[in-house]
Amino acid sequence: MEIALEAGADDVKRDGDNFAVTCDPAVYREVGKALADAGVPIDSSQVTRLPKNTVDLDAENARKVLKLLERLDDHDDVQSVASNFNIPDEVMAEIGEE
Repeated sequence: MEIALEAGADDVKRDGDNFAVTCDPAVYREVGKALADAGVPIDSSQVTRLPKNTVDLDAENARKVLKLLERLDDHDDVQSVASNFNIPDEVMAEIGEE
């Protein structure tokens, strides 16, 4: 944790047996190099868009968004999709019952 933060990482969170390191893309390589130089094994490394805030969806909008995501996923020209929505557990349960 200390190695990543000293190299410029914004945050380090425990994710099971692993750690998720978040940093600005400008210091991405420096953070990765510092971890590698310290002998920290890296399972995966990627630049990802993370939302600054999220929007909770109701059942109707959740259905629409999930349908859109399915269509985007099936499109050959789409490589990845970023979003800032959150579907609460109770809404997912409601959608799943239909």
